[in-house]
Amino acid sequence: MTQAPRCPTRPKLSLLGGFGLVLDDAPVTLGIQEQRVLAYLALVRPPPLAHRRAGLAERLWAGPAVRAAASLRTALWRLRQADERLVRASRDTVRLHEAVDADVWRCAAQAGRLLAGDQELRPQDTSLAVLRGDLLPGWDEEWLLLERERLGQVRIHALEALAGRLCGLGRYLEAIEAAYAAIGEDPLRESAHAALIEVFLAEGNVAQARRQFERYTVLLWAEMALRPSAGLTRRVRGCAEVAARAAG
Repeated sequence: MTQAPRCPTRPKLSLLGGFGLVLDDAPVTLGIQEQRVLAYLALVRPPPLAHRRAGLAERLWAGPAVRAAASLRTALWRLRQADERLVRASRDTVRLHEAVDADVWRCAAQAGRLLAGDQELRPQDTSLAVLRGDLLPGWDEEWLLLERERLGQVRIHALEALAGRLCGLGRYLEAIEAAYAAIGEDPLRESAHAALIEVFLAEGNVAQARRQFERYTVLLWAEMALRPSAGLTRRVRGCAEVAARAAG
């Protein structure tokens, strides 16, 4: 009996935690110029259909336009040699091939679902895998600075939303993990600390909530000479007072 031909798996592009490319379940090494092209196409949203070749070359290569265009042609040729399913290029435009599975796209999709509070929480959306990890650490591309900030905001909002939704389901340990991940993204962000404090309060751990609030208060003052908001302060102190009266 003959076996059915094996369908090739989608190319997997990883940008979180460092650049990685997997083709047919095997890691592939690309040159830095080819990496830059794939990363830019995955991160920077193009006009309605695709990036103009001239504009892409200008963003990725300094120097004369003719030389930049030649560098882009070479990079695209090498990418097609690696796999035809990485880029789609015409005479005037370039875009990432629709077959590519990019972790940053999965991150954005998961964040969108988590922030849509009317949707049921899917099992795969409780994973933290693509909601943390530095975007292309060690890269100093100028165009990457804005994308790091943008994706960082997407991820931290998603982590806070995940912590809240898990907390509402009584899944406190998972909620704590998500909240700590949010704090790791931005240690000075009050809403991230508030998400963790809310989990501690929901599970009845008022003392732990108070300790977390005090740690945040010390950190915020040391780094920014600021105090937590009045709302968060009232929330923690009010719960602590209720707990103290109940104990007395």
